[in-house]
Amino acid sequence: ISAATRIMTFHPTKEEFKDFNRYIAYMESQGAHRAGMAKVVPPKDWKPRRTYDDIDDLVIPAPIQQVVTGQSGLFTQYNIQKKPMTVREFRKTANTDKFCNPRYADFDELERKYWKNLTFNPPLYGADVSGTLYDPDVTEWNIGRLNTILDTVERESGITIRGVNTPYLYFGMWKSTFAWHTEDMDLYSINYLHFGEPKSWYIVPPEHGKRLERLAKGFFPGSAQSCEAFLRHKMTLISPSILRKYGIPYEKVTQEAGQFIVTFPYGYHAGFNHGFNCEESTNFATQRWIDYGKLATLCSCRKDMVKVSMDLFVRKFQPERYKLWKAGKDIAPIDHSKPTPEAAEFLTDGKSEKETGELSDSSKAETQEKRGEAEAGEEQKANTDGGEEDKTEMLKRETDGAKEKEEAEKGGPEPGINSSHPYDVQPEPSNIAVSPKHEPGINSVHTCDVTTEPSDITISTENEPSISSAHSCDVQPEPSDSTINAEKEPSISSAHSCDAQPESTDIYINAEKEPSISSAHSCDAHPESTDIYINAEKAPSISSAHSCDVQPELSNIIDPKHEPKLQDQAVSEEDGLDGEAWARPLTQLWQNRPYNPEREREYNREMGLRPPYCAVCALFQAHQQSEGGESEPAVVLPRGQMRTKPLIPERCFTTTTEDSADVQPSTPHLEEDGTSLLVSCSLCSVRVHTSCYGVAPARVSKDWKCARCKANALTESCCLCSLRGGALWVHVLCAVAVLEARFMNIAERSPVDLSGIPLQRFKLKCYYCKRRMKKTLGCCVQCSHGRCPTSYHPTCAQAAGVIMHPDDWPFVVYVTCCRHKGPVQSELSVGQKVICKNKNGRYYQCEVIQLTKETFYEVNFDDGSFSDNLFPEDIVNRDCAQLGPPPQGEVVQVRWTDGLVYGAKFVAAHVIQMYQVEFEDGSQLSAKRDDVYTLDEELPKRVKSRLSKASDMRFDGMFGEKKVQESKRQRVINSRYRGDYIEPVIYRAIME
Repeated sequence: ISAATRIMTFHPTKEEFKDFNRYIAYMESQGAHRAGMAKVVPPKDWKPRRTYDDIDDLVIPAPIQQVVTGQSGLFTQYNIQKKPMTVREFRKTANTDKFCNPRYADFDELERKYWKNLTFNPPLYGADVSGTLYDPDVTEWNIGRLNTILDTVERESGITIRGVNTPYLYFGMWKSTFAWHTEDMDLYSINYLHFGEPKSWYIVPPEHGKRLERLAKGFFPGSAQSCEAFLRHKMTLISPSILRKYGIPYEKVTQEAGQFIVTFPYGYHAGFNHGFNCEESTNFATQRWIDYGKLATLCSCRKDMVKVSMDLFVRKFQPERYKLWKAGKDIAPIDHSKPTPEAAEFLTDGKSEKETGELSDSSKAETQEKRGEAEAGEEQKANTDGGEEDKTEMLKRETDGAKEKEEAEKGGPEPGINSSHPYDVQPEPSNIAVSPKHEPGINSVHTCDVTTEPSDITISTENEPSISSAHSCDVQPEPSDSTINAEKEPSISSAHSCDAQPESTDIYINAEKEPSISSAHSCDAHPESTDIYINAEKAPSISSAHSCDVQPELSNIIDPKHEPKLQDQAVSEEDGLDGEAWARPLTQLWQNRPYNPEREREYNREMGLRPPYCAVCALFQAHQQSEGGESEPAVVLPRGQMRTKPLIPERCFTTTTEDSADVQPSTPHLEEDGTSLLVSCSLCSVRVHTSCYGVAPARVSKDWKCARCKANALTESCCLCSLRGGALWVHVLCAVAVLEARFMNIAERSPVDLSGIPLQRFKLKCYYCKRRMKKTLGCCVQCSHGRCPTSYHPTCAQAAGVIMHPDDWPFVVYVTCCRHKGPVQSELSVGQKVICKNKNGRYYQCEVIQLTKETFYEVNFDDGSFSDNLFPEDIVNRDCAQLGPPPQGEVVQVRWTDGLVYGAKFVAAHVIQMYQVEFEDGSQLSAKRDDVYTLDEELPKRVKSRLSKASDMRFDGMFGEKKVQESKRQRVINSRYRGDYIEPVIYRAIME
């Protein structure tokens, strides 16, 4: 991290402390905003409150329990609301043995313990308590009365936004956490720690905020797809070790009681409390913020998210840009290094001390440069157990570091920082470590010189001398000089193949099993046949730098082309599957059929002409279609080449199941607009994105060949599924879908390490091809809903249209089987028999008698709440029946169900199809499609339990006044997360 983006600490004098806005402007003149955060230590004798002894009875109305799930530095936090409690009760709970902080020597040790124990023993957090602890007569830095330009909103519009332009109190305990986020509307924030244990903060400088967003979207693609600004949900925790691993600069600082922390616009921050404490905070603004507010990305999925209208600010403070902004043309990029306009007085050279407001030189600013050390437990292990880092990666990292250093040096002195200025900035020596430390480990490179003559490969291990398989190699060889030697065939010089076909010669591999050694050796082998292919560096001979590591459990995967018995089976098998429409094009591609190169080329050509045009992206095409998303228009290049946006996020290629793996950011060969070049193999016609297949666009020529064709291994098939065709060695599609498969070289998408795949996965039988395959081939992925046992080969699922989409880390692909696929609701017609809920609370059969369309209005009320089912007549200050809906953003008056009129802003009008239904007793009601079920639809359990088929319900009118007794209402998880798997212990905590 450069010196310009380090956290500064300021010590204002009494005089300087009097004017809050002026001091913030001074801080920016010193470059404090570059870090995104600054610490301010008030004058020694300043106190916001005389005593805190009288707040024990203050009520925390909605304390939350913070349940955290995740591993290896990536976590999701769920907030479970608990019953109200007083400050006295909260403090008593926080200080119990269960919730108090552990013993620690220094803050670094406590930080390691925090990340190590984050998922255990969920703490409570008394967050978002409206109110202030300041005495009314305190005028300096009073969080409730800062008088910044944000207060313009309240003064001129009368709108109060709790916690934004009013203060909030936060009562913390050990491990209570605030996840990575920027402030609402990317505002400034001020936080004062009234009393109690310290609070640790992490900050990513605003100029690197986009990098953090990209990283988070890569790790949590599911969340990113559902909401562009999902980090505003404050549920995402990313540890410092992950930030270091991906080269994202960050700083950390510890705030103690009696100190202020100021965060600046677009500064992503997170942190945790060391123990029981109380903090007060609010948002504020300067003129510099206005440009941030205009460009702030807002959460689209939660209606209660804060939104501040920028109209008022632009009109008042940027009148010359107002018309341009209203026309949507004011889109100048933000310069994060530029201080606020109010800082101009401190940046003017030649002014005397008196001219600058008689500010004394006793005010000091020091820099906090202490960076995060290695985290505890598995995170520490993650950075040290990986062995010696690949030299090219190390060289790349050193080069990147040198570039960053050069850029920092080229930047020169920060504007406005003048050593002769009345305020001084005194940087301290830094011990910041940008890159993780690399300890040299054992670099065991096993060479594999294999003859092209037919040969069988057999294992014998010391642990299990009885194992003698003709189709497997030890996955965890001892790091020694073990080699496999055979005659070299000079005619084969391919960089991709070591061909050993089984017939006569036996090769024995003897290796001691050492379970304690975590093997990071690659396996680009294909155990469905005994031909073992190993991706090697380009060389005249076939000496491979990768080891021949194939799982013993793969020994039951056999290619029928080498087994006469299986060929007989293939002929006599039932072909029931081929009758299905999706399976017909695949008839000649099953691995138990003779190899048909023409049919494979034809299939690859056909797939390359359909969206998404890439054999790898096809994995997520069914999901793309189900979401109604049209494929991105292709960019047509000269010579007929095309570029399109890949459907697979980069994170799907970089997922690793090993804690010790040191995953580095890859270079996915994407253009600036997010598109990637499509290339076709000149032999097998498979079409792929260069980014998905890991080939540099510069290396692509007219006669480009895929890895398999380049190695002339045309008869080879994927060892993870039962189909031919597609992007091989192992199908890249299969390697992405199977969680435990791992790309050793992420940028090149090869070789693929299969050693982490558990034996149980190879025993799963594919829902689609188990009827045609008497021998279990490949390994399957299972439906992601709960404990659903339905399993598929990735290629079978893709061909059959099973919906798969990117999942949140640590998972890769979310699979939805046919049973869990949401019902496709058909349109209803007049006279159709349906099932609907009667006004007595039970469900009955009824008849659709009329189809109507109704208009509902959506508004946001002034208190932050919203409604999306208002009738037009509920708007009292406008005749909507005559004039239609108000313009978006117009202030309206709404008559609510309590008869009172409330102020609100109009959002949108929604036209909804309504169905008028009539029950057997003659009663009628109007219902939405979601509340009506056809007779052939699967009914939810809640409907089945209240379904009545009584035909004599016409006599129920006499009991009309009688209320239906309902069972005790159970607490349920928010429907947004109902599909997620939650550990039983956490589930019980939620249900308490």
